[in-house]
Amino acid sequence: MSSAIAARKARLAQSGEAQNTPGPAPTPATALKPTITTPTAPETPKSLGKSSSKRKSNSQVPLLSPEKQKRVKHKEKRPRYFSSNGDAFTKQQDVIVIEDEESSSSEENEQIVSLAASVSEDGMRTKSKRAWSPSNAFYDSSDDEAKNVTINDLLDIPVRTLPLQPSTSVALSTFQAIQDKNFLRLTREDTIKLGLLPSHNEDDVSVLLALAPGETVSLLGVYNLTVLAGFVSLCGTTLSASPIAHRVFAPRSSPIPVIKSMPSDSSDVRSDIPEFTRQIVRQGGSLVVLGEVTSHVEGLGRICRTFDGVFTPSRWQHGDTDVLGIKGAYLIRQPSRDIQTFSLPDSWDACLSSVTSETTETKTPVCLVKGPKNAGKSTFARTLLNRLLMRYSKVAFLECDLGQSEFTPGGMVALNVVDTPVFGPPFTHLSIPTRAHYVGSSTPRPSPSHYLSSIHALLQTYRLDIQFSADPDVESKSPKIADVIPLVVNVMGWTKGLGVDITRKIEEMVEPTDIFEFEVPVTEYVPSPHRRPAEGSDARLYTLEPIEPSVLSTNFSASDHRTISMLSYFHAVFPPVSLSSETSVLASPMVSSWNVSLPLCAQMPYEVALAEAFDRVYVTGAGSEDVIHAELLRVLNGAVVGLLTCDQGGLDIDLDMDDTPNDVIPYTRGAAPPSPLSSHCCGLALIRGVSETKSGVHLHILTSVSPVADARVLIKGELELPVWGMLDFRSEEGGSVAGVEKTMVPYLRWGREEGRGGERRRVRRNLMRRGQM
Repeated sequence: MSSAIAARKARLAQSGEAQNTPGPAPTPATALKPTITTPTAPETPKSLGKSSSKRKSNSQVPLLSPEKQKRVKHKEKRPRYFSSNGDAFTKQQDVIVIEDEESSSSEENEQIVSLAASVSEDGMRTKSKRAWSPSNAFYDSSDDEAKNVTINDLLDIPVRTLPLQPSTSVALSTFQAIQDKNFLRLTREDTIKLGLLPSHNEDDVSVLLALAPGETVSLLGVYNLTVLAGFVSLCGTTLSASPIAHRVFAPRSSPIPVIKSMPSDSSDVRSDIPEFTRQIVRQGGSLVVLGEVTSHVEGLGRICRTFDGVFTPSRWQHGDTDVLGIKGAYLIRQPSRDIQTFSLPDSWDACLSSVTSETTETKTPVCLVKGPKNAGKSTFARTLLNRLLMRYSKVAFLECDLGQSEFTPGGMVALNVVDTPVFGPPFTHLSIPTRAHYVGSSTPRPSPSHYLSSIHALLQTYRLDIQFSADPDVESKSPKIADVIPLVVNVMGWTKGLGVDITRKIEEMVEPTDIFEFEVPVTEYVPSPHRRPAEGSDARLYTLEPIEPSVLSTNFSASDHRTISMLSYFHAVFPPVSLSSETSVLASPMVSSWNVSLPLCAQMPYEVALAEAFDRVYVTGAGSEDVIHAELLRVLNGAVVGLLTCDQGGLDIDLDMDDTPNDVIPYTRGAAPPSPLSSHCCGLALIRGVSETKSGVHLHILTSVSPVADARVLIKGELELPVWGMLDFRSEEGGSVAGVEKTMVPYLRWGREEGRGGERRRVRRNLMRRGQM
């Protein structure tokens, strides 16, 4: 490098007038390679871009393409030779010529060249690697031909790097437990003195937390929450002081709720609370009691290994998570990659407040929630249900989403009446619906007419039997409205093609007073007339912003949630339904606990005679018309079926049965299911086995609905039992099922299918209609 500098100084000394004499006119070959004028003694990279010459510099260089950059880097590695014919530096593309001072060293020149090359290479790297934020534009080398970039532009281009993690993350729990200051362990006697219902299990632990205004507590697991004083915000709902204990389910598969103390003006302080907590209540704080819950819901992770350990902290959580001492509830202080917290957007809160704060004396609130999938539609509908329960004693919930049902497994259109808020994902609060109809598929595509007729029948049931069912006892005891029951309708997320027409039909049948619509992404085609309220409707339309899918769930898909809901239903234990009064008929009993001690293959089933217990068997769905009478038992064996109850005279008994005696199998090939106006679905059942004896065909049935004798019709749809339900979690490493080697277990094939057609079939559903072009 020193020899090159000496040769350059010698050449400049021989031609002293070279700097004052203008150079020859550029040839066409050199005209495409203009030079860049730079300062003589740069100190910082940004100062290098300022020119010391007063002349207007017309030397601008376009950013080099990736191919040219490779050649430039290759030329930098080759040694530089000088000839007497001219200066070799002026013939290079990436060299900056120094015009005014000879003291500029080649190291400074190479610094400028390397800086420009690094900026150009950064632009090339930014093109190949996606930027960390879609809102930030990145440099594209395809713009080289569109504009020329000066040295100032080169040096001011920011380097695209991933954002650094903050040194201090946001704390999920700001509450610090201090014994006899803001924290107290309660005995069974203390619980009774506070007016709370004691737990059935004497070993259950309860703790009292005194939360200052704004303090938060984030718990992972299962626990009971009771508010003694003040107000608490939970999942977008404000809970006031009440002796009611709310069950909260907070697995890692869904956003966990955050308990936040809301400021309150508490002039009257209870005398039965501890002395050290009264000062916090006077300052606007709140008192909550957290208790243990014995529901065995954690055992569902043993059955469905996808959800194994979702109620316990993962290895990403550090610190003392069981500081409160509540079994099954873990304190989470810092966020991690596998935990998302529930956060209510401001636009959601504004819409919810405008609906729940207004008093409507003439119209009962009928709210319809619609929008695309993965936008937070089900989460908003659940929050709206909880908000309405703050003003009304009961709220009806019509589930129209077959794939992601809120209170039932998939494949059912159900009408539930809820009287307590629900906190947790759908598989933790399954219920026996007040009225339901079985469609047998996760989408209405196979039978849209039966799907719409089922919704129409449920709306008639709501308007005739539920909407104005007054409860004078509740009305006199509670300040909530009890003479009317509002309705929340959750529509499916199918917003393309036929789904748009079905959604419009549902909106016309529901006649809502309020419509909550999520914005559809611009990539999805939705005709604008269908996004408005129906003609003649005076419904108020609220537009909501969708939530990012990563905020709603953590590494769990909709198919995973359908699987856990199905398995949770067959292992659920529902409380007995009392028919002693008319008011209890409206209640939809929710699951109280789960029986996870035995797999489905080891539980005791019901054994019924097919010809004596059921009047008719139906098979619906794609390909159902090809099921002949001789293959019916093969279809029913191991199938998930719906148990239907038909009104008297609602079942057509004059249908031909394929020339088969009626006392064998009551089945008609290709027959349509009973009308939803004269039937309803009691629940789902699993036919675990079919046996043929001399006395007839006997079925072994597993179901959570009791008794089975009320259902006289079986209907088989497209839904199947998940593979997890066929396995035996008691065997180590899954080597056997109920003592039978796994290779000998029927209906299960281990390994990959071989041969043509053995792979999973892929169906294209992104074809557009002519009107959508």
